Amino acid sequence: MKLQYIIIASLISTSIFGQVKKDSIKNIEQINLLVKKKLLERKADRLIFNVEASIASQGMDASETLANVPMLKVDENMGSISITGKSSVNVMINGRMLNLSGTALLNYLKAIRSENIAKIEVITTPPAKYEAQGNSGLINIILKKNPNLGFSGNINANLIQRTYSGFSDNGTLNYQTEKFSSSLKFNYYDSAKRTDENYDIIGISKNYSNSVRRDMWKEVTPSLTMSYKINKNSEIGVEYIYAHQKSGMDIVNTTRNISENQVEEQLLTNTFHREKLPTHTLSAYYDLKLDSLGKKLSIAGNFYKNNSDTEVNFSTLKSSDNSVQDVKTTSLISPQIFSAQADLELPFSFGNIETGVKFNQFKNASDLQYFNLVNNQYVADQEKANLFNYQEENYAAYFSYAKGFGEHWETKAGLRYENTFAESFSPSTNSKNKYNYGQWFPSAFVSYKKDKNVFSLSYSRRINRPSMSNLNPFRWYSNPYSYSSGNPLLTPSYINNFELGYVYNSKFSASIYYLKLKNAFGQISSIKDNAELDIIGTYLNYYNNNFYGMNFSYTDTFFKFWETTLSGNASYQTSDVFNVNAKTQKGYSVSYLFNNTFTLNKSKTLAFFLNYSQDLPYKNVNTSFQNFSNLNSGIKISLMEKQLQINATVTNIFAQRYRGNMTFADNTQYMNNYWDGRSFRLSVNYTFGGNKKKISKKNINFDEKDRVQ
Repeated sequence: MKLQYIIIASLISTSIFGQVKKDSIKNIEQINLLVKKKLLERKADRLIFNVEASIASQGMDASETLANVPMLKVDENMGSISITGKSSVNVMINGRMLNLSGTALLNYLKAIRSENIAKIEVITTPPAKYEAQGNSGLINIILKKNPNLGFSGNINANLIQRTYSGFSDNGTLNYQTEKFSSSLKFNYYDSAKRTDENYDIIGISKNYSNSVRRDMWKEVTPSLTMSYKINKNSEIGVEYIYAHQKSGMDIVNTTRNISENQVEEQLLTNTFHREKLPTHTLSAYYDLKLDSLGKKLSIAGNFYKNNSDTEVNFSTLKSSDNSVQDVKTTSLISPQIFSAQADLELPFSFGNIETGVKFNQFKNASDLQYFNLVNNQYVADQEKANLFNYQEENYAAYFSYAKGFGEHWETKAGLRYENTFAESFSPSTNSKNKYNYGQWFPSAFVSYKKDKNVFSLSYSRRINRPSMSNLNPFRWYSNPYSYSSGNPLLTPSYINNFELGYVYNSKFSASIYYLKLKNAFGQISSIKDNAELDIIGTYLNYYNNNFYGMNFSYTDTFFKFWETTLSGNASYQTSDVFNVNAKTQKGYSVSYLFNNTFTLNKSKTLAFFLNYSQDLPYKNVNTSFQNFSNLNSGIKISLMEKQLQINATVTNIFAQRYRGNMTFADNTQYMNNYWDGRSFRLSVNYTFGGNKKKISKKNINFDEKDRVQ
C-alpha cells in the first residue's frame, strides 16, 4: 500500500511543479475535433457513440465512459453493465468477447483510458456474424490504433476506499516498427469490501438468514500481444494472457429457523473460503487480403484453460444442543475451451457478403470432496462428494448480405446455423445426459437517413445456453444443512428481439422494442421437505417473458461548459411460469438518469461531474424490486498537455440498499442487501509516447470464454 501512495504522490507532485499554463495549438485542434465529430451515429444494426465527441467522457476509464453512453447502465454496486430494457449483455473489445463478469469486468475496463477508445457500439439485436449465444445484446468497444512508432505506453494507479482500502496498478509498454507490433501489459489488483446480505423465506416454516462477509480479491495479469506483416497483403499475430487470481471470503452467518410446529432453531456459522484460479489464454490469427477492393480471409484459433482450486472451512454452532459441527470442502474445477474459425469478407458492386464457419469445444471436469471433523481429524463423507464431467461441441456457419440504396437506405440480412452436441456424466451417481440440437438464427436490419433524421428497424433471434456452473450438480455448501447446486437437465432459452430506432441531429435517440424470452432459467431457493434446517438452491427452466418497452436519451452542451445527458426507459412485461408453483404478475418499470459535466476553465483541463439515476419500483415474473437511486460525483484534472490525468470520485453517496422479494404459492422470499457501494476513488494516469504514425492492428476474437462463468 505504501508503494501505491508513493506512485500517486510523485505523479501529482511532478504535474503541479512542472505544469506551465498555455493555450497551445494542439489543444485548439483537439477542441475543434470535438465540435466537428458527431456524437451519435445510427447504422443498420447498431448505435455508435463517438467518445471523442463527448466532453464528459474525456480523461476517464472505460467503465466510466460506458456510463455516458445512451442506453447503457453501469452499476458499481452490483458489478454489472447492462443495456437499458434488456436482460443482459456481453462486452467485446474490438469484436473479441471478454471472459469477465461482475467486478472483474469493471476492473479490466478501468485499465483502458477513454483517450484510447475511438467509439462504442451498442448492438441490441446482433447480426449473423456474431455468436448467437447471449441473452439480448452486445457492447463493442472499438479502440484506436496505436499511432506511435518505437516505444509508447502508460502507467496507472488507483486507490479505492470502501469499508476497506484497496488499490490497483496497471501499465502498458508498446513497441512498433513498420512491420512488427508488440504490446506488453501488466495488471495488479488487490481490494476488499464488506457485504451485508439478508435473505428470508416466509411460509408455513420460516427461515431468516443474515450474512456479514468480507470479500477479497487479488490478481496479477501479465499479457503479451505480437503481430507481424509478412507483406502488404498478409499478417500473422498471437496473444497470450496469464491471470493468477486469488479470492477469499470470511463470512459470519446467523440463521434462525421456525418450523411448522413453531420449534425454533438457531445456527451460527463462521466460514473461511479461499480460491486460487490460474488462467491461460492463447490466441492466434492469420489475415490475407485477396485483392485491392477489400476482399479478405481471416483464420483464427483460440485456447483457454483454468484450474479453480478452492477450500472452504466452516464451523456451525447449533443453539438447541450447543453442538459444533466443523466441515471442510475442497474442489477442483478445470474448464477447457478450444475454438477455430474462418471468416470471409467479399465486397462487390452489388453488395457486401460476409460468410464464415466456426467450431467450439468445451470441456469441464469438477471434483468436490466433503469432510467432517471427527476426533480432530477430517473424515471424507462420500455421500456428499461429487464428480462431474461435461463436454460440448458447437458447429456454426453464417451468411450475411448488406447493400445500400442511394444515400438514404442501408440494409443488411443474415442467417446463422448452430448445431450443438452436449454430454454430461456424474460418476458418483452414474447418471449421464446427452443433448443434440440444431437451430437457425436469422437477423435483418434496415435504416433510412435523411437530413438530421435516421430511422432503423431490426430483428434477430438468439440463444442463451446454460453456463458450466449452471449445469454442474456440484454442491456449494454454506453450512452443513444448506447448499446450492447446478442442474445438468437445464436446457437453453431462446430470445427474439425487435426494435424500431430513431436518431435526430446526432443528439437525440429513441427506440421502441419488443423482446420475447422463452424457456428462461434462473436460481430457485426452497426449504427442503421434512427438514426445516435445509435450504436448497438450484437452477430451473421456469418462465417465459414478453417485454414491451421504449427508451430515449438526449445529450447536448449548454453555455459551452455544461454537457448534460438525460435518458429514460419504460417497459411493460407479461410472463408465465412452469416447473414451479408461483403466481406471475404483470410488471411495469421506469428508470432514468441525469448526467452532468461542467468544465471549469477555458483550457478544459478541469471538470466537475454530478450524475444521478433512479430505478422506480418494478415487477418481473414473480419478483418485485423496490426503489433504488444512485448519486455519484467527482472532479477530473488534466495536466502536462493531458499526459497526466487525475480523477477523484465518490459513488453511491446515499449508500442505497437492494431490496426485493419473490412470491411462490407456499412462501415469499425477501432480500435486503448492501454490497459496499459507497466509495471514494482516486485515479492517476500518465501516458508517454513516441513518434506518431498510424499502424494497423488486428484484434483477436475469442467470444466463447464467457460460458465458463
